[in-house]
Amino acid sequence: MARCRSYQELTEGRRLVRFSRNLVDNRLQVSCEIIPQAEYDEEDIVISCVYRSETRNCWFTSVDIIYLLERLVGEPFCVEEKNRIRRNLEGLKPTTVSKSRGHFEAFFQRIMDFPPPKPRNIEKDVKVFPWSVLQEAVGKIIAKYVSLIRSTVTTFC
Repeated sequence: MARCRSYQELTEGRRLVRFSRNLVDNRLQVSCEIIPQAEYDEEDIVISCVYRSETRNCWFTSVDIIYLLERLVGEPFCVEEKNRIRRNLEGLKPTTVSKSRGHFEAFFQRIMDFPPPKPRNIEKDVKVFPWSVLQEAVGKIIAKYVSLIRSTVTTFC
């Protein structure tokens, strides 16, 4: 997902990724596809793969991963659960992006300026993770918080 970006995606600074889920027995199968902004539907499970041109790396936000997990599980998490998930994700070494952190100002503003689906809730510091750890993050949280699904995510982007 983080490779072969189109000119439009590079200009916009993100790629939209739509996920689908299929629960077979005790196995959660997750697949994804790239979609253009024009195809975005708020009913779909869509998160942003955010490109940071200064480092040529792709990222996802903590807001997006929690949204993705809620949609994969099929129910919203309470505030305490979201905080527990954030603590568990700390092991993946997120980077805090804010408007006051020198070399992250432009990246922070780019994240704040995205149209829906917005990879943030409010305009404050946001934690970002390398796109390369998305599968690990989903598997880690699903394994801890979903008692019905005993196996890890079997299919992914």
